[in-house]
Amino acid sequence: MEKHRLNKYWLIGPGVIAIILLVLALVHDFMPEIRLLMDLTPAHRAELLTMIRSNGIRDLIFMLLLVGVMNAIPGLSNAVICVFVGLCYGPWIGLLVNWAGNILGNCAVAALLSHVKLSHKFKQNKILDSLTHHRHPALGLTVGYMVPILPSVLVNYACATMKIPRKNFILMVAVGMFPTSALYAFGGDALFKGNYTRLLVIVVLIVIILLLTRFVHQRRVEAATK
Repeated sequence: MEKHRLNKYWLIGPGVIAIILLVLALVHDFMPEIRLLMDLTPAHRAELLTMIRSNGIRDLIFMLLLVGVMNAIPGLSNAVICVFVGLCYGPWIGLLVNWAGNILGNCAVAALLSHVKLSHKFKQNKILDSLTHHRHPALGLTVGYMVPILPSVLVNYACATMKIPRKNFILMVAVGMFPTSALYAFGGDALFKGNYTRLLVIVVLIVIILLLTRFVHQRRVEAATK
């Protein structure tokens, strides 16, 4: 007898509600900074940065949860909040918050996938097929997590389909999510400080990652058709 599976919207709905509540809590806590930002002058920039980075552990946890929940919802990008985390807490703490949130989000999705009813169209996705038939599965899945535009739910489902051991799965997620977690955190810090040289380098690195991924994918398609 097939076990009962939940419609995906029963899980996406609570996720959206959690995002709204977390954003409202953060807006409440950051209201003094928002007011100063509305009338920001160059002289107030350092004061604003000090105010933002003086927020306590509660807001750090809220942001970590927000990164994780936004990562877990298919079709929703957490890039903006990851950049904001870098702005608020600096590049290194921002990196840790983004990294931890992204790992938790992917782990939550992987744990819930077996309880969710997925469409035939989703299961026949070409990207999913490419991931599950990669010549080097661990490398293919790790790279899949690195690509910002690739839905992580597809990579998580590929891991579940291929029955990747838990330790290997966590390692692939951790390695795969590290580059973008770092780039967004350092980018947020550079954006606020007006360090446009560092910001340009970060943008170039993201573009290189996307181009390399596209190149590898095209080579695999060409090899498969020969």
